[in-house]
Amino acid sequence: MRKGIVLVIFLLLSGLSSAQNSGIQGDGMQKVRSEVYQKLKLSVSRYSLTQEEKISISESLGIPLKIRLADANSATFQYLDDENHPVYFTTYNLKAAKATSTDALQVGGSLNLGLTGRNMIVGIYDQTRPRANHNEFGNRVTQIDGSTEEISNHATHVTGTILAAGNNSNAKGMATEATGWAFNWDADISKMTQNSYDPDLNAGGHLVSNHSYGNLIGWYRDSNQNWSWAGNEGVNNQEDYRFGYYSNKSRQLDELAFAKPYYTIVWAAGNDRSDIGDGSKQSDGPEDSIGPEGAAKNNITVGAVSLLADYEVPSDVFMSSFSSWGPVDDGRIKPDFVGMGVNVFSTSIVNDGAGDGYATLSGTSMASPNVTGSLLLLQELYHGRNSGRYMRAATLKALAIQTTKEAGISAGPDYMYGWGLLDSKAAAQMIIDEDGSSKVMRELQLMNNDTYQFEFVSNGVDPIKATIVWTDPAGAPPPAQLNPSNLMLVNDLDMRIIDESGTVFYPWTLNPSQGSGAVAVRTADNFRDNIEQILIDTPSPQKYTLQITHKGSLENGQQPFSLVFSAGVSDGQSSTLYWIGGDGDWENPVNWSLESNGQSAGRIPDGGTRVVIDQPVTGQAIRLNGAANAFSLNVFGDENFDLDLNQQNLIVQNGFRAGNQNMKIKNGSILLEGEEQKESILDFGKVSFTGVDIQFNSGRWQVLSMPELDRLNINTAEVEVQMDSLLLKDFIMSPEALLNGALKTILFSGQFLIEENATISNSLDLVFSGTNGVYQDLQEVEGFSLFNRGVNLNIQSSGAFETLDLSGETNLLALQTSVKNLVLSEDGQLILTDGSTLFVEETIVNENSLGGAGLIRSSGKAYVFHDRYNKYCFEGLSVENVDLLGEAVINLDPQSTVLNAANWSNISCEDVIFVNFEVRFNCAGGISEFINLSEGNITSYSWDFAGLGTSSIENPTYVFNLTRTYQVSLEVKGPSGTKTFQRDVSVIRNTLNRPLIVVNGSQLSSQLPASIYQWYRNGMPIEGAVSRSYIVDDEGTYQVAVIDEQCNRISDVVVVSGSDDLTPNSRAGYAIGPNPVSDELSLFVNNDYLGEIGVSLYDGTGSKKLQDVFLKNKQGIEYLMDFDFPKGLYLLQIQAGKELHSFRVLKE
Repeated sequence: MRKGIVLVIFLLLSGLSSAQNSGIQGDGMQKVRSEVYQKLKLSVSRYSLTQEEKISISESLGIPLKIRLADANSATFQYLDDENHPVYFTTYNLKAAKATSTDALQVGGSLNLGLTGRNMIVGIYDQTRPRANHNEFGNRVTQIDGSTEEISNHATHVTGTILAAGNNSNAKGMATEATGWAFNWDADISKMTQNSYDPDLNAGGHLVSNHSYGNLIGWYRDSNQNWSWAGNEGVNNQEDYRFGYYSNKSRQLDELAFAKPYYTIVWAAGNDRSDIGDGSKQSDGPEDSIGPEGAAKNNITVGAVSLLADYEVPSDVFMSSFSSWGPVDDGRIKPDFVGMGVNVFSTSIVNDGAGDGYATLSGTSMASPNVTGSLLLLQELYHGRNSGRYMRAATLKALAIQTTKEAGISAGPDYMYGWGLLDSKAAAQMIIDEDGSSKVMRELQLMNNDTYQFEFVSNGVDPIKATIVWTDPAGAPPPAQLNPSNLMLVNDLDMRIIDESGTVFYPWTLNPSQGSGAVAVRTADNFRDNIEQILIDTPSPQKYTLQITHKGSLENGQQPFSLVFSAGVSDGQSSTLYWIGGDGDWENPVNWSLESNGQSAGRIPDGGTRVVIDQPVTGQAIRLNGAANAFSLNVFGDENFDLDLNQQNLIVQNGFRAGNQNMKIKNGSILLEGEEQKESILDFGKVSFTGVDIQFNSGRWQVLSMPELDRLNINTAEVEVQMDSLLLKDFIMSPEALLNGALKTILFSGQFLIEENATISNSLDLVFSGTNGVYQDLQEVEGFSLFNRGVNLNIQSSGAFETLDLSGETNLLALQTSVKNLVLSEDGQLILTDGSTLFVEETIVNENSLGGAGLIRSSGKAYVFHDRYNKYCFEGLSVENVDLLGEAVINLDPQSTVLNAANWSNISCEDVIFVNFEVRFNCAGGISEFINLSEGNITSYSWDFAGLGTSSIENPTYVFNLTRTYQVSLEVKGPSGTKTFQRDVSVIRNTLNRPLIVVNGSQLSSQLPASIYQWYRNGMPIEGAVSRSYIVDDEGTYQVAVIDEQCNRISDVVVVSGSDDLTPNSRAGYAIGPNPVSDELSLFVNNDYLGEIGVSLYDGTGSKKLQDVFLKNKQGIEYLMDFDFPKGLYLLQIQAGKELHSFRVLKE
């Protein structure tokens, strides 16, 4: 029988033929992503075989390492899939750039952006390796994995489509100065995991990667041009089940995308749609013809089309004859969108890789790099306009889908073209025009059971369009079968737009039961895709609410998502003005234009103006001469210039975004005055501020970035901070102010003030680092941790602190201050105002060392109240005029000074007696164990068990018979005196029965079965005696306790004396058990006797119940007898030669 063979093919076609041609390819979520990442690294090992391992498998299974395919193509063995079938990989632009409008972003393009991909890294995963020294690549392509295999024409063509310089203008790539990292396709996921971009772990990794290959599934042509079938007949003998199937490879791709949320994986959809086969089985297409890699949720799956003229209408986009279609098995929309993949002219090789060439090829292998290079330029544009940040992969995908050109016969997405033809120009324009109002790009997080929403007022003219994409946790692959409909969506988010009358607008959905011809509708819930889009073509001039919720419970308790939104919004913005001025005067109308670098508009900005500064500023300064207004302020470029507020107010209503990292703002105030019903964006990037007050006066604001500030004042506004920390001089929150978001730390050097009725929803670490500072919390927020790392800090009022960590000089000016944990840093001084008390709830830590200058003092009389019974030995800390109150014992070393301060000891630490103990098994009728925890030089112990008994040993036991509270005291003595400690011991009800000891010769047994036992001799536990039975070796009083998790129960005492009352059976080598017995009794003989042993059993009346003989022919032997007799006491006699031994046996 033929072994089923899995092949992976380059998604490439030669010319317009449909036959395959080889043309020889990761906020309270960081911890979750890290766990997924580590799990993924372990799971990919089975798909990362060495060449030696491949050869071994090939020889053991009798399968070839290489298969010859049609048109001189070949496939090479990679690994065994989950069904233990061999997997093979094989090979599946000026014109391309124009089709996707990427030329508009390039040098000389219509958007005037001049993007080249310079300093951007793209991963190129392919069959072997491209010709890295092709004249179109310069020195920009490196084979990272060190592959020395033969140079691939296919890999060279793909690389050129992405990044060829354009020495031949017709072969110009998308990103002409990008850096290419090339990898062969062996162990691809392992290499992707190690080399992809992560802002924290691998900031130098590739941000986008291209994969123009995939499984050869179903029908293919062999080297003799005959049809062959690659399906697994053990699963289905008519159709290859892997079409549309979410496999373990799909899962791993989704795990990788989840672990690295900024990394975009672009995968070719495949060329299987036209593979009809020889008629013996079903043809591969047209629908459900995408392989497992393309079925992953979080990648971008690209189909191939052609565009014979400039795009004007959807019918201008021609579907290729080969590009694979969806739906995938669970009904999700794939491909995601399409790119140019027919007759793509790009770099190639001649003379077996020894020379440079150019060639025209077709296939989704060509469409995928067209998209990859274009997306890289979009990231470059975003990076330059957003303070050096990149988009998350979900944001990039949402942006691309939001702005695609419509393709296909019906509006909306379909299973042929996905969401349409990539439109790089429209996507770039969205980045350029993003204003936080009519054009919105947001990276957000939905918490479990939360709702995200915002309101907007439509102008009634422009369509409303909103797209959300989220990187979904990986799904669970179903068992191998044909077309399993198991939903792979894990976290199901739902987007709705609701108008004033309550009409609900739904996202696009497709019905997979209608196949590739399914028509998208907007009347139902989408419960399959991690992409949702709502389009309202003809809105009314009214208020709308965009709302995002989720079904069920979110895995990981939260789900990051990206939102891209566009609409005509009536929000006060009436115009856009661009700075073109030469004299630096904001109020001079000559300095403003209606277009970038355009002619003067003869007007100045007002409260309805979107202000854009995107050109070099003459004289490197813009100056205000009076109060100025702007709807929003947007600064781009990289030229140095100053915005001199000149002691004036700049009032901004909707947003401030500074993509220029060399801008300085000085001398004045920025007043942020938004509207409550909508969220505005503040993104200061790396602006340098000098002498500037930032005031949030009204509205809802989301802060994406904020450098060091002089003064930040939140008035009646809601501010959500997306950074971990703020660095500033003064921080002030006025009444009705609200601060929330991801903020964890505020570092201040001057004043920190929270007024009454202000709200902070986070537990913050507050770090003072100035010379003289004031901390005043009139709202008395609880849970802050305050760190004094400066010179002098006055704490005037506060809530209960989590931690006070104090160096420098800290003055507590309130009459009462509470803290859980007090840390006295080296040489710090804690100064309490006269009559005040510092309450310490949990711990005190002193970081001073012997001879240090730490000090707690008061000018009058103050108190430290620490009521936790702890012992502390501190060095280098002196106390003046501050009494210690509470149960704590604090000793200061003899070199420290204690002046007018009661209850602090001042002796050597080893002489300080600290009395303490704990108790376990405090149950009525149990044996309670008292564990001494006392410290110091102790010479004697005296225990008092509520007047019922006493003990002088260090760790005694005691039995309390009643359920109630007993006061137990421990008095210890030492050279430094006598100390006493009392503790109330609550004795609880004991659910265990009292055990009874059965004596059988020298063996003592508990009649009561239990999970844990402990035997005692003379009231002390016997080490290691934890079995049901115990063999007595010494005289004394014996007890047994049965134990569970909370209690034990102790038996009555059995006295063992030195007389011969007990038969020494155990010493003769005879033992029985269990005793008491239930169903079967074991007699074990272990001695030197060899021969017959007679066994006789008598009941209480002397009647013989059993008689037997067995042969003992070795040192140890066990004899078992069924004890099917009535309950009662029995006598067992053992006759071995002349010896007779007797046992009493109790039958339960």
